[in-house]
Amino acid sequence: MRQRERIEDWAPGRAFEFLLLRAFQLEGARVVWPYVSALEQIDGGIYVDGLACLVEAKDHAEPIGFDAIARLALRMQRRPAPALGLLFSTSGFTWPALKAVTAHPIRNVLLWNDTDISLALNHGMRSALRRKWRGAVEAGALDHPLHKEDFR
Repeated sequence: MRQRERIEDWAPGRAFEFLLLRAFQLEGARVVWPYVSALEQIDGGIYVDGLACLVEAKDHAEPIGFDAIARLALRMQRRPAPALGLLFSTSGFTWPALKAVTAHPIRNVLLWNDTDISLALNHGMRSALRRKWRGAVEAGALDHPLHKEDFR
């Protein structure tokens, strides 16, 4: 397990959120951070390659359950249909959560686990997002896993 260090004067998880959004920004995405909303807490927004995405970043020791996925999916329902939610989790997702995603009519939230995040940071956030989007469109896989071969 990876050691979690807290940056002084930063809320827990804030550095992870910033890392992801800044990585997209460095690749030319328009980033909205901090994302200010009176109705809800959202970590940030990105606009890139014709996609409009809201970002939720979870840096926890334990895998994320279905509740976090469902909350983001509900937030996405208040947006225009093409908007996409990106849920990043350093600890991945529980098996019941992944099964629930296939059973529920969630179609606009892409799930990113620690391997996906690492590959994206090393090989390009934009190309990783395009590959995840393609997997969701072609296979209906909201948790489409990334592989090194996706970046050749």
